Amino acid sequence: MKHKKIYLIFISLFALLLFSACDKTNLKDVTKPYVGGYECISAKLNDTDYLSHFKYIRLQLENDDEFTLYYLTKQGYKGDEEGEYRYNKDKNSITFYHIGDYVVHREFPIENGILYITLPLGAKTLALQFEQK
Repeated sequence: MKHKKIYLIFISLFALLLFSACDKTNLKDVTKPYVGGYECISAKLNDTDYLSHFKYIRLQLENDDEFTLYYLTKQGYKGDEEGEYRYNKDKNSITFYHIGDYVVHREFPIENGILYITLPLGAKTLALQFEQK
């Protein structure tokens, strides 16, 4: 009977510790919800829409902090670029470090499954939105 009480106390303490650890661990930290495929839903250079020039622009964020950007123009030109990124859970943002041979180190917000990319290009601004699929 004494062993049974000790066993129940041990199980209770283990359950309490497990519950406490789970309570402090956010499910987002474990599942990486930002990983996956994104479809470009808006591509503008100032007020000019450039998304209409493409059949698709897709972004694939991988678990290993690598990404691939795929695109296909309406003229049939197909391409892809690979790079590295990091997710910042405190800021809910993604920082791109490399795109192909270019070092970029730019941070962009991701909110409700939409990645907002805004880049100055000379006197103009490129604004892209990618929605997670």
